Amino acid sequence: MNLEDPSARRWQRLPTTWRRMAEENGSEPMSQGVMSQGVLALIEAARAEPELRRLYPYTSHFTLWFSASEGHPFAVTAPAVEPLPDGRFRVRGPRQTTVLGETDTAQAAIALVMANLPAA
Repeated sequence: MNLEDPSARRWQRLPTTWRRMAEENGSEPMSQGVMSQGVLALIEAARAEPELRRLYPYTSHFTLWFSASEGHPFAVTAPAVEPLPDGRFRVRGPRQTTVLGETDTAQAAIALVMANLPAA
C-alpha cells in the first residue's frame, strides 16, 4: 500500500475511525453503535477488493461511498452501501435513487457493489 496515495491513506484511517465510533456508541438494537459496526464491517469487506481500494472511500450518514477523486466535489460513479438497523445492508446506485438490493452480510453487499461497478 502506497501511503503517499490519498486513497491508500484513507483506507488505512477509515477503519480506525469507525472502530472507535462503534466502541463509543454501544451495541443496543437501533443504536448508532449497531450502525457504526455495520459501517466498519462494510469498510473491512470493501478494503479486501483491489478495485475498490483504487477509489477514495468516504462516509456520510452511515453510508459508505466510493469516489474517483479525493476532494470535493466527489466523483461518485460506484454504488454506495449502508447498514440497516436490523443488521442487514442496502446497496444503492451512485445517485441513491435506485436500490440495487439488500443483503444479509457486508461481504454480500460489497459483492453487489463490485457487480455494479461501471466499466473502466
